[in-house]
Amino acid sequence: MNHLTMDFTNIGSRRALADAAATGQSYSIKCINQSSVPWIFYVYQTMPNQPSQVFSTAWFASPYMIGTGGSSITFTWNINYCFVWGITGTVAPGVTFSAGGQIPCDPSVNNYTTFSMLNNTPSLSQAAPGPQSGSLIISEDSSIPNSIFATGIGMSGYGTFVQQALAYTMQAYTPKPQYWIAAATQIQMGEILPQIVSMTAEFDPNGDDITATLGQNNLWSISYK
Repeated sequence: MNHLTMDFTNIGSRRALADAAATGQSYSIKCINQSSVPWIFYVYQTMPNQPSQVFSTAWFASPYMIGTGGSSITFTWNINYCFVWGITGTVAPGVTFSAGGQIPCDPSVNNYTTFSMLNNTPSLSQAAPGPQSGSLIISEDSSIPNSIFATGIGMSGYGTFVQQALAYTMQAYTPKPQYWIAAATQIQMGEILPQIVSMTAEFDPNGDDITATLGQNNLWSISYK
């Protein structure tokens, strides 16, 4: 029986780290394998009434399969939002999103950025106050080539939601995520997920001592203390 801890609370910009230190708030979930075969465990987010063009990613994933007999992994994170961009080609399930750049943002204050290719350099402008306070907004300017990049938002330093970057468009994200734990035989962090995910269960990140156990029936049970 082995246990692995993946702590993402120290990922992100200096500003995000300062914000995390100020609040002192971190979240975690312990995932235990009591099934009969090894699995990769991963965490992802969804949003209420998620549009079809917005894809969830495998936000966190174990770097190897978690063995049987009660082996486990703990994922730990902070709620620090960021805007992200990456080179993906066509955005579709199975494509891996790896952020080429990110900047910190805040839904209530600095919630707006522009993604551009000025001087042939993809970049996000510094986040600033924008429209729709409470949402996170990305404006894609005219210099963006279509079907090359993906942009979206992330938390604790890694992308959670992405969609295709298209010139002259605007992306709006409402940061009210739902959290899910899942298991797969092959998946990696950043992989874009299909709209329907199997072997998954929702959990409340605000619970105390969250434990997700995958049983012999390949179903999850979630417990809080």
